[in-house]
Amino acid sequence: MLLLINLLRAVQFIVLVRVMLTWIMPSPPRAILPLTSRIDLVLKRFQVLIPAGPGFIDIGPMLFLLLIEVINRILISVVLSGALP
Repeated sequence: MLLLINLLRAVQFIVLVRVMLTWIMPSPPRAILPLTSRIDLVLKRFQVLIPAGPGFIDIGPMLFLLLIEVINRILISVVLSGALP
């Protein structure tokens, strides 16, 4: 169970890094392209565009991170309550 919690934390970190990289380098280097393409596939399912002046703001990554955080908190509460043997 703790492994799953740590894995979810790692996914959160990777998504945050990917979102920050899209601001700095919209097209990632070839070395990290396989990882970013997998992350983008997941984030595309959560894509919600909000009009913001001449462009759009994508709040999909925030929704995905919120979902991961909710799952993580549920898992932590299960571990702390001792519900699992």
